[in-house]
Amino acid sequence: MRNSGRRFATCDPRRAALAASLFVWLLAGCERPIARDEVASALTGLDRPDLVLIVVDTLRADQTTPYAPGLDTTPELADWAARGVVFERVLAQSSWTKISMASFMTSLWPSSHGVDMPGDGLAEDATTLAELLRDAGYATYGVQTNGWLHQSFGFHQGFDRYLFPLGSGGVGNDSASVWSHADRVVHEAERMLAERDPDRPLFLYVHFMDVHEFAAPPEFQHYGSGTKAQYLSAIRWVDDAIRRVRIAVEAGARGDASVLVVASDHGETFGEHGVEGHARNVFTSVLDVPLVWRFPFAVEPIRVPTRVRNLDVAPTLLEIAGVPVPERFAGVSLLPLVARGADAEAAPDRPSIAALGFPLFPDAAVQTSIHEGAWVYARNAPTVEEGSPLVFRNSAAAPGAEFLFDRRLDPGENVNLADREAAERARMATQLEAHLREFPDEGVRQEDIRIDPAIADRLRAMGYLR
Repeated sequence: MRNSGRRFATCDPRRAALAASLFVWLLAGCERPIARDEVASALTGLDRPDLVLIVVDTLRADQTTPYAPGLDTTPELADWAARGVVFERVLAQSSWTKISMASFMTSLWPSSHGVDMPGDGLAEDATTLAELLRDAGYATYGVQTNGWLHQSFGFHQGFDRYLFPLGSGGVGNDSASVWSHADRVVHEAERMLAERDPDRPLFLYVHFMDVHEFAAPPEFQHYGSGTKAQYLSAIRWVDDAIRRVRIAVEAGARGDASVLVVASDHGETFGEHGVEGHARNVFTSVLDVPLVWRFPFAVEPIRVPTRVRNLDVAPTLLEIAGVPVPERFAGVSLLPLVARGADAEAAPDRPSIAALGFPLFPDAAVQTSIHEGAWVYARNAPTVEEGSPLVFRNSAAAPGAEFLFDRRLDPGENVNLADREAAERARMATQLEAHLREFPDEGVRQEDIRIDPAIADRLRAMGYLR
């Protein structure tokens, strides 16, 4: 028998009461959005809602409408923001997808999972978000198009189905592409949703690469000419793809019990710190990413000013699903911040670490950075490993270089205070040293993986491999 409505747990009297109150709210025709301090309670009243995680590769927060209202690049995300939650300051754990998504899916710092080389991947003993949800009874489906997340690197762990479509697959999109376009991704996601078991909760992970490739069909190319215009057009195109995924989810058997999240693995630089692109450093400009949540009920618009991290997403989804969070997870659930109401601004910023290991490009830095309070400290590795392609075209990539920024006075990180603020530099360096002394958790990283030849050819075409 198909279950076409919301399901609630009734064994706990408190949860049953919450379920009853939500049911009354639904019967009232959703006349009012749920207040901020009621959101966490409303979520606990759901019985294992569907969870949809949409990752837009290479998406800067400040190029989307919820973070820059003057831009019209993301009307779909603007609608989410008007009825959901926007985390205003979110940091990725790397500017390279493989490191960043390893942290995202395992809720471990880069130094803890140790996945930082082209031949590294997640070992079988790694504990991923998908594995935990699958073991709790969720159907776990993924469709993604980034070569560094291919099955050969272990990112398929925990997924009942993990599709990696090759070819452009761009219905109505003729622009050249290394990876499948958004139309193909949406099509496969819709197919998975249509074939799902409606009696099981679903975890769906969707990963778009169009923004990474600055690719969009002609009807979305109305931001002028040049590289930045192409980037904005790609954002507008993927926002429309997100809209289509959301419609497909909400039209499904459990569409009124679905939590949707849009995130990104890293941003993109347009000249900041003297570089273009990403995977060159781990300064803030390439770590600032969006995080927008949409619940199966409208809420009073919530904006969380506290700085959080991508590795906080997995424990949040687990909490919503009622699944225990492993002790080894470094991330912390975001739900308490959602519920803080007027006290949200008083919540302390969460410290964050980011890392970039083996340099993939000649102008890249082997760099680690730490954000604590308003201070940002970054340090390049003192030596360069044999075989590195570095030629130090950018002084910011020089071995051993140190950087200290006070984002209260210098949000653009233009003035390096490492020499002027020696005491603060020493304090931050000590914090970073303590973190780097932690060796990777045993069994999380697999080394020397043979990259699938078809994937290697595409990565080579993008300049990642030589």
